[in-house]
Amino acid sequence: MSVLNRVIPPAANPIRDVKLESPNKFELPNGIDLFTLSAGTQEVVKIELVFESGSISHHNPLVPGFAVAILREGTSTKNAAQIAEAIDDYGAYLETDIGKDYTSVTLVTLSRFLPQTLPVLIEIIRDSAFPEKEFEIKRANRRQKYLVGLEKVGFVAGKRFQEILFQSQGYGAAFNEESYNRVSRDEVLEFYQKHIQRSPFKIFMSGFLTKEDIHLVKTEFSALTDIKTELDSIDYNSVDVITPIQELIVKDNAMQSAVRIGRKLFTRNHPDYFGMKVLCTILGGYFGSRLMTNIREDKGYTYGIGAGMASMKQDGYFYISTEVGVDVCANAISEIYKEISFLQDSAVLNTELELVKNYMLGSLLKSFEGPFERMERFKLVNLQGFDVDYYLNYSQAIREITASQLMHLANKWLQKDDLIELVVGKK
Repeated sequence: MSVLNRVIPPAANPIRDVKLESPNKFELPNGIDLFTLSAGTQEVVKIELVFESGSISHHNPLVPGFAVAILREGTSTKNAAQIAEAIDDYGAYLETDIGKDYTSVTLVTLSRFLPQTLPVLIEIIRDSAFPEKEFEIKRANRRQKYLVGLEKVGFVAGKRFQEILFQSQGYGAAFNEESYNRVSRDEVLEFYQKHIQRSPFKIFMSGFLTKEDIHLVKTEFSALTDIKTELDSIDYNSVDVITPIQELIVKDNAMQSAVRIGRKLFTRNHPDYFGMKVLCTILGGYFGSRLMTNIREDKGYTYGIGAGMASMKQDGYFYISTEVGVDVCANAISEIYKEISFLQDSAVLNTELELVKNYMLGSLLKSFEGPFERMERFKLVNLQGFDVDYYLNYSQAIREITASQLMHLANKWLQKDDLIELVVGKK
């Protein structure tokens, strides 16, 4: 029997094309699209309903969040406790979420209990009652959470950075304590009725699916006969030109300063999108990135720092985010700009570029690990108008990008004069 030589590392195999299988698609009679992906060995089913309306769908960006948060607080036949009991008794769970563009309501349940839990999911999206008492409790809690957040430099920086990027419109709509006071139950109910109750949506169903599971979902949702056939139009108030600024919000008692540096960019369909993803990863997108190596490991200015790209349906932006000690804030910002300059002036060495490429391809493969994860990847691109070839194109772009292309992108998109710089705390 041969002895394993632990000094010699195992051979590394390059990652080739990264592909994602297409889920099955069913078009229900009422216009609802149902996507199913059956995989795995655990008899668990996840059903996610996605509505194409989010926080930008109302002039007060808080209203959509209230509508989604109160969905589970009562219907015409059940109070909040009864809804929770109807789900918890079967070891299932319901969750709601809202983003800038979309609202989702998700049920995760054992396959054998789908007949008992699915009606509860349908009931809360079709018959939510928005009890006055629960609404007032939710408003008081959220207002208090907001006021607590204002004492944290990271919270203030994140909110203000969005406002600067989008000039307090659309994706960066401004809100304050008075915005919470202005939210009314009638307004929240109206949003629910218009954007959820009878609005069209997509169903993403994944897990260990049987024919009976799929048939039940098709039958139950096909029975919803009063679904609107068209989506309500949404005015995104997109702002094309942003004047870069430097802004300091002083917090006299701050021990740390929150730093945000960035600019508006573009959506996923831009030809520079994949290349900028690689560039952002090198700069600050993983633990061994240049910003982490310099500002955390070498200088010890912060516990963590990151760079990345946020992509919404109609817009996108680049950001660098960190919190540093107030006494080293100016030095940290100077080092951030130095790292950007290095990317603009010097080509990335092949060893670093290959490391980052392998990291990104490995992370992409890992994100396809289970049926829920694969459906999540599919949902992401489907909602933005792409098919599963998106990931094949992404993996090819990662493998093929060159150091000279990255240097070109750094000079094209990361000029200091084009960047917004925000500090909350002291500088």
